[in-house]
Amino acid sequence: MDKQYRLAVIILLIPLITLTASTLTYFLGYKPEINTVGTPIEPKIETKNTNLIKEDGTKFEFMPGKFYFVYFDNFEDEELSEKKYEIARSSKITLRREGHRLLRMVIYKNKDTFNDALALRSKYPGVIFLYDENDVFSKNINDRLEDPYSSKSMFVVDSFALLIWEFQKELTFNDIFEEVKEIL
Repeated sequence: MDKQYRLAVIILLIPLITLTASTLTYFLGYKPEINTVGTPIEPKIETKNTNLIKEDGTKFEFMPGKFYFVYFDNFEDEELSEKKYEIARSSKITLRREGHRLLRMVIYKNKDTFNDALALRSKYPGVIFLYDENDVFSKNINDRLEDPYSSKSMFVVDSFALLIWEFQKELTFNDIFEEVKEIL
């Protein structure tokens, strides 16, 4: 009977000690070090009331439950554009099981640029290509960040249609991929 009593006390004390220790570390300010290559965007940028237009002329709406890997392209450097599109395409292949949750999209500054990139767009059928009519989406970003067309950064839009993460143009696919995998 004495052994059962000791076992019951141990079973009850272990969760209490764990809970007490974690609460104390939280209130004393301990935070684990997080190594990230991207930049979290605080406060998050809403994507409501954007005027993104699809190829067929209809307005694009972000789907709940889906993440979006977004690149703003002014199509000044076709080689850089192709490199970024390849990163977007590769992310779908590399993520495997989680790949269905991440949609890739490229946003052009205007309809003329959108039409000029037709040959390049045809090489990447799994990527959503849109243009930002009246620059509404990029102006939302410009209020808090550098112009997305000149910075050449890639962004992540979360499942609540909030712009949450920025990846600078200097980062490689491997750097971006590891981070995106953790975000999903």
